[in-house]
Amino acid sequence: MCGHVSIYYKNSNKKADIESLAQKLNHRGPDYTGIYKNDKIEFAFKRLSIMDIENGSQPLEKEDKVIIFNGEIYNHENLRNELMKKGYKFNTKCDTEVLLASYIEYKEKCLDKLRGMFSFLIYDESDDTLFGARDHFGIKPLYYIEEKDFIAFSSEYKAIMSLLETLNLNEKSLQSYLSFQYVPLTDTMIKNIKLVPPGHSFTVKDNKLSFNKYYKVDFIRNKDISAKDVRDVVIDSIKHHMISNVEVGTFLSGGIDSTIVASVASQINPNIKSFSIGFGVDGYDELEVAKKSADDIGIENIAINVTQDDYIKALPKVFYHLDDPVADPSEVGIYFLSKEARKHAKVVLSGEGADELFGGYNIYKEYNSVKSILNMPKGIQNILHKTSLLMPNMKGKSYLYRSTTPLEQRYIGNAKIFENDVVQKVLKNYNESYNYQNILSNIYDQAKVNNYDYVTTMQHVDVNTWLECDILQKADKMSMAQSIELRVPFLDKEVLEIAKNLKLDQKISDSNTKVLLREAFKDIVPQHMVQKKKLGFPTPIRVWLKQDLGEVVRNTINDSQVDNIINKKYAINLLDEHIKNNCDNSRKIWSIYSFCLWHQIFIEQQKINY
Repeated sequence: MCGHVSIYYKNSNKKADIESLAQKLNHRGPDYTGIYKNDKIEFAFKRLSIMDIENGSQPLEKEDKVIIFNGEIYNHENLRNELMKKGYKFNTKCDTEVLLASYIEYKEKCLDKLRGMFSFLIYDESDDTLFGARDHFGIKPLYYIEEKDFIAFSSEYKAIMSLLETLNLNEKSLQSYLSFQYVPLTDTMIKNIKLVPPGHSFTVKDNKLSFNKYYKVDFIRNKDISAKDVRDVVIDSIKHHMISNVEVGTFLSGGIDSTIVASVASQINPNIKSFSIGFGVDGYDELEVAKKSADDIGIENIAINVTQDDYIKALPKVFYHLDDPVADPSEVGIYFLSKEARKHAKVVLSGEGADELFGGYNIYKEYNSVKSILNMPKGIQNILHKTSLLMPNMKGKSYLYRSTTPLEQRYIGNAKIFENDVVQKVLKNYNESYNYQNILSNIYDQAKVNNYDYVTTMQHVDVNTWLECDILQKADKMSMAQSIELRVPFLDKEVLEIAKNLKLDQKISDSNTKVLLREAFKDIVPQHMVQKKKLGFPTPIRVWLKQDLGEVVRNTINDSQVDNIINKKYAINLLDEHIKNNCDNSRKIWSIYSFCLWHQIFIEQQKINY
């Protein structure tokens, strides 16, 4: 796990100081700095030593090619043996050299062979070609800037921001952010900085950048699967994800996903340590459940409590490390959890991805409650829909609206903060063409082409938005902020090949979610966890916004230089209503506050001790 910066020069007369750019990524790789330069390309690499600690430094050269690589290739031993049979010799035991040799042998087809998480670039000096790729699910980030004189790539955009002559807010991204709580798809909050899409490779040849989609996450069923199939593939993935030359630990919450990972990992390494977090607020603390799970599994559990004061003090650092704002309060918890884990391990396992692949979100159960209306004639549905719009705010209104409104008109994933009409109240400049229906239109079109059912369509939306832009962004950035490698064994292409085949009743029931996943591990995880319902990552901002955190939020919104962007009066009124207990506005307030803090750090460039 590392960080890297690269610049491909279209015009070699103008060079940047790549060493200073790389310093922005020290937290991603404090163990070693490597530089490669020629007239056309400059690579800078910051290493966090995980595999082949003695010989795994980068940039790594082989023949007339050089590579920088962030991530892990979990099947690198098999690939090494395959390449050795073809006559390749290796000077290291690291996966980086295997990846480079695979490219030399198979060119872009090497991507079909990789099992892992990665962002990498390979420069071929013989024909002045730059080739790179981002992993199948987007676990490892890769940002880029394309300008007249250069193309730059980096693991975090803070390292390449200074290459832009001016930093301009992307108003389309801001408008989307207010609905999603993150910037969806491949844009960022800064104009001219973009993300390489997951499952895509790219080539720079003759000064032209082009992209190619090499992998598509889909849920097209092609066979029936059993609980044994699920158990076997998940166990195999966890085994692969535990390969390391350094200490491996595991996060353990009060949920089934991390408990599965911890239970299986403990069978592989009985001495593995688990890490849990709480906030000391009733209803927002799962430490007791996590401790019971660890005791039943038979592993050590290291727990920490984060106070409101701890939380407040960490916020500027958290948002600096995130790059783009993500208004997910749980990210601060991951920041502290990673900080504690780093005292004991250099690699941690986590349960991200199980909900999206196995049907784990409670909202997926919505189908069972609305299907009776969905099966009614369209004429009756239209009458019921019009009725829902005329009803006052009362019990049944939301249900009637949801059951008579197509998903593509209302469902944007696990978090919808502001509806389009409310975004108009928050923003000084609203653009109707940026509404969330337009943002997601291509994703919904693909779901229709694949003939996805109701729940699978929801999964498809979540994989392409929520998972990629919220879950994985905060997981990578918060762990790397503490120089620790976070691995997600559920997000493995072999696991997907099984999970994509789940039938509806293997995903959800009237009472619970992830039906087949729970069945697969009912004899492995502690019994109190088998049917435990999903709670997410509870964070008490609803409570704290009525205390000291509320004043911090108020001051940040008032002090930030966003008066021409945000309707501050409306924002502060949301906070006041929340404090008076008129309604729970916590997530709405948090989204506005998160943007204002981001603006202070990245646009106003206020000096903060990072």
